[in-house]
Amino acid sequence: MSNEHAINCKTGRLISKKTALYRKLKKLNLVKEIENEEPKVEKVKTVEVKAVEVNVEPVEYDPKRLQETLADISTDLIKDNLKQIIKNQKLSDNEMDDMLRRLLYKKLCIEQPKPKQVSKKKKKKKPKFKIESSSSDSESD
Repeated sequence: MSNEHAINCKTGRLISKKTALYRKLKKLNLVKEIENEEPKVEKVKTVEVKAVEVNVEPVEYDPKRLQETLADISTDLIKDNLKQIIKNQKLSDNEMDDMLRRLLYKKLCIEQPKPKQVSKKKKKKKPKFKIESSSSDSESD
């Protein structure tokens, strides 16, 4: 790299030695040549990390509630991604299951929960300008 490039002193960027800009800056002594140096590698200090124990109370497992919650989330997920699901109808059952698993994982684990929106009544837009014909225009004709 050092044989092919130099540093532009005006901008601090690397420039190729094959360009007209390099030749121009070389005449003006605005080029800093790069010397062949081995990159300096610093030793990384290792630090011991202590494990922290967290006391978590066991939660009672309710399979019915889990199934209802998953059904609600899945129907919302399918509604939100209906176009993508329709587009991929030619996929096999395993591929479709995999796609739905990825979408569900993204919704449950990656995305932040969205606050529920309260439906608002839309106001009718009023016209900005109202055109009225004046009586003086018709009398002057």
